[in-house]
Amino acid sequence: MGGMGALLRPAAWVSTPHPGAAAPASSSPRRCPPPLPPKPRPLPLRRAPPGPRVAWCFAALPERLLGGSTSPSSLVTPFSYPLISPMPRSPAVSSLPDDFPLEFLRFPLTLFFSCQTTARWFPKTPAKSVVAQKTPIKVELVAGKTYRWCVCGRSKKQPFCDGSHFFQHTGLSPLKFKVQETRTVALCTCKATQKPPYCDGTHRSERVQKAEVGSPL
Repeated sequence: MGGMGALLRPAAWVSTPHPGAAAPASSSPRRCPPPLPPKPRPLPLRRAPPGPRVAWCFAALPERLLGGSTSPSSLVTPFSYPLISPMPRSPAVSSLPDDFPLEFLRFPLTLFFSCQTTARWFPKTPAKSVVAQKTPIKVELVAGKTYRWCVCGRSKKQPFCDGSHFFQHTGLSPLKFKVQETRTVALCTCKATQKPPYCDGTHRSERVQKAEVGSPL
């Protein structure tokens, strides 16, 4: 009877769910949203070739910083872009020499470290020390403190260094030293001592006494 009654029920009784009943689970697979498109990769940065203003900027350098034997018309930048050939000449540029150093345009930072500039600031043959004074200077040295004794004799703060050896392109360097205990010592100023930086009495010699202050021995 139960099976017969189910066959005789109206179609609405079978297909219509109860208002409070949960919705039947779908047998079809759940659809996922489509994947997002991949983000475009940024294009690699490319350096633009330097314009004529770059060449003009370095072509207007002072004459005292110039040197070499490279013609401006054959200069090549670090990005292998040839500059204007021939390079236009202005009244300011015409006063400069025809030879222009290649490294000034190729690498601007080498302006102060080029071969020509390095040879001037750091000569291979250092200059001779000059007589600053003909008598030593007594100084109280503090233990553990670093001192820089003038070697070139051109310092205005004798007996210590004030940087004159660098700005006058002597090729010399100051002597750095420390003392283990605080004491008063006599530091050499004639620059002829055999025990730098201390005085050994060489300033009493005839050679030092006859020399002029500011002249090399």
